[in-house]
Amino acid sequence: MKKTATRKYNNSIGWYLMNNGKRYISPWIFTTENCNLRCPYCYVKRTNKIMSGDTWSRINDKFIGMIERGEVDNVIYRLAGGEPLLVFNHWKGYIADFLYKSGENGFVSIISNMVLLEEEMIDFFDGNRFGFGISLDGFEYSKPLPNGLSSASIVKNNIDRLISKRGSSHNIDISTVINKDAFDDLDKLAEWIADRNLGWGIYLDHFFCGEMPLKIIIEKMIQVVDILASKGFDIYNNFKFNNIKLSSSYEGCTAGEKLLAISVDGGIHPCQTAIYNKPICSIYDDSNIIDEFKKQKQYKLGYNLELPKKCEECSISKMCGGGCKLNNKEINKNYTCDIMKIVLCYVGKKYLEVNKNA
Repeated sequence: MKKTATRKYNNSIGWYLMNNGKRYISPWIFTTENCNLRCPYCYVKRTNKIMSGDTWSRINDKFIGMIERGEVDNVIYRLAGGEPLLVFNHWKGYIADFLYKSGENGFVSIISNMVLLEEEMIDFFDGNRFGFGISLDGFEYSKPLPNGLSSASIVKNNIDRLISKRGSSHNIDISTVINKDAFDDLDKLAEWIADRNLGWGIYLDHFFCGEMPLKIIIEKMIQVVDILASKGFDIYNNFKFNNIKLSSSYEGCTAGEKLLAISVDGGIHPCQTAIYNKPICSIYDDSNIIDEFKKQKQYKLGYNLELPKKCEECSISKMCGGGCKLNNKEINKNYTCDIMKIVLCYVGKKYLEVNKNA
């Protein structure tokens, strides 16, 4: 595929809003708990539950009302699951209604493994108000199909279809979770992503911390960054490691504040990984979401966050904001934090090297 010119803007809708002083809220919406893949690290209980039409209507009413009352400037729906494309025909009408009623203040991000992409969906996703967070863990082997085979070739082909139809790779971000089954060929994946000028985030999986030697992860990440830089990839704007990007005025994870999650039954939670815990409120009550999140004491995150002393004294705490608040427990921090410090410093060093004569 022909390489596109380096952009002067960033792939992410959320990045744009955050760095332009916009007040926004972004619900992670569980369209379904069902999925067509069998990822070993997934925290979602695989069931046949899907979000009802009544719940969708109440979601639209709630968040469009927040825009109309001036509580926020923008709302970004993140349609997830499970796999949202499994139930595309169920939610597409509600999404069309949300985008119409929210005007230029509403955006939608599709969080998908992108195996089930059809032409009808590509046509529906036309326009700048849709973004994509696409899961792709490795070049050859990625999230397994029910038969155990890799989904990688299907996903890569569908990404190319999406780029071709939209005429741009703008607002298409790849999400890669580091795991032992899809790690060795990250260098090949780096070349493939750089050639398409996609956004790319690589994440440490807090649920398996320690499964791979720290040194091996660092060495591979240095190789990946070198490849991206050598191919002219914009590592300043379009590369994230563990949710940290050099270009962002990053404020740490905003789960429980700007980010929240809505389960298939309408429960409102502070994080998508907490949907099986007690909700803070519900889409079915008349409470103000922001007020409820400000006064909640159940979770130490969001408005009532207190960083551990270890984070306050850390050299990169201003960049990472303490990282994941719910799942990166203290027992894991010596593992994840050491990796992050080395890798992020290397990304910064490489960026300065590439741009020293610019």
